[in-house]
Amino acid sequence: MNHSAGGAAKNIAEGINSPRDTRAFNPPVTLEQSLDYLPMGVMVFDEDFRLTAWNKTGVEILQIPPGMLQAGMPISGLIRHLAANGFYGEGEVEALTNQRLGQVAAGDMAVEHALHDGRILEIKGFRHPNGGCISITRDITAQRQAERATKELAAIVSSSEASILSLSPKGIITSWNAGAEQLYGYAAEEAVGQPFQLLSGNPAQAENQETLWRKVLGGERVLQQVAQRTHKDGHTISITLSMSPMFDDNGAITGVSGVACDIGQHMRAERDLAKQRDELERLDGQKNRLFSIIAHDLRTPFNSLLGFSEILSDHAATLRPEEIAEYAGMMHESARQANGLLETLLAWSRLQMGGLQSEPRPFDVASAIDKALAFNATGAANKQITAERRESALLTALADPQMVETVLRNLVANAIKFTKKGGDVWVEANRQDGKIIIAVRDSGIGISPERLSKLFEFETGASTAGTEGEKGTGLGLQLCKELVELQGGVIAVESKPGLGSTFRITLPSAI
Repeated sequence: MNHSAGGAAKNIAEGINSPRDTRAFNPPVTLEQSLDYLPMGVMVFDEDFRLTAWNKTGVEILQIPPGMLQAGMPISGLIRHLAANGFYGEGEVEALTNQRLGQVAAGDMAVEHALHDGRILEIKGFRHPNGGCISITRDITAQRQAERATKELAAIVSSSEASILSLSPKGIITSWNAGAEQLYGYAAEEAVGQPFQLLSGNPAQAENQETLWRKVLGGERVLQQVAQRTHKDGHTISITLSMSPMFDDNGAITGVSGVACDIGQHMRAERDLAKQRDELERLDGQKNRLFSIIAHDLRTPFNSLLGFSEILSDHAATLRPEEIAEYAGMMHESARQANGLLETLLAWSRLQMGGLQSEPRPFDVASAIDKALAFNATGAANKQITAERRESALLTALADPQMVETVLRNLVANAIKFTKKGGDVWVEANRQDGKIIIAVRDSGIGISPERLSKLFEFETGASTAGTEGEKGTGLGLQLCKELVELQGGVIAVESKPGLGSTFRITLPSAI
């Protein structure tokens, strides 16, 4: 320590070196040496404000040139030097010097300065009752930066839409931002001081919380964990949760921070996207199936028509009458098949585009059944199948008669297709619980359980061939289901392999 001070400092040093203190202070330590090890600048002024003592830390902090400080130097010289070096801000040196001297004379010894080099210094003075003073200078740059960072972080936490909270090592909520209030519904005064179990509304959530808590207390971080918690009003919320332990300088856990974000809307959007993706895949499959029907199934009956008409055109003069009749019958069957396919395709297409509207009105159920049987009479005759309507009471349904006839034509055709030669197909109707139930039964080959579960779906593969190799579009049953449901009805099926099938449609009754 540089000094020219006698008196008290010297007496203290001599007191330290007195014989009675040699055991406690060995080797000797002087006041001057002690001051040089302090982390702050110290300057001592007498009653005339002249410098009597100072330490090297003060010289370093104030960046005073070597040799400038001298014992007996008036405080005005030091203040003038500091003013010239921008210590007191912008302005004329003498004016700044006089302003500061006035503050010191008035006893205003405390001051804080932000310097051009970015440092922040704090000076505090202590007046002695007998005159003189001691000036303490500290570099508080790191402290102020930490305070500013703390304030900025607090502002970020306060304004964040994410839930940010902290917990004590015992799991007690110690801080709670506005994002947490928005997410969980509890105000800060309701949540702070409560255990974190406040946010779990069922055993599964509580177990998840305890598992994550054990990990964090073990020193692990939990990152972006998807979890469920319970809002104050009782509804479940889906969140992503990150938790981190907070440590002191010795590595002991002093608390836990938690950040959570509501992903409910995100999950709903993902589910909606998944539904849209599935719907697009379904529509793409239907498109491919339609192209297959047009390219193959619809072309087959037209090829037959062309082939038979070519035979008649080229050989009509040489063919016997019975041969001409046979070819004409084949042509008629091919035309009927083509017409049926077109009818089904057009009806289904109009349904998909919303262009087919139901126009319900009372109609005779028996008449609709007879028309469906008559439409399929040739197909039944070719396989020697008995297709008939069982007698029933007079029944009047309230539905679109054309749609119902389309459904019945498809169901009867399907029954004939999967019934072997010599089998039976019959249709019956009755009223039950104010509804009309029409049943189409057959003695055919039945349907496997695997096929039964997907019977009304429009699959991308080809339809199942009939007992005589009959082709189909795979659209018929789906068309039936949509037409029945369009009128508020229901379609159902019962079947076992080898025991035939029964299709039932339920429609509103007009009476």
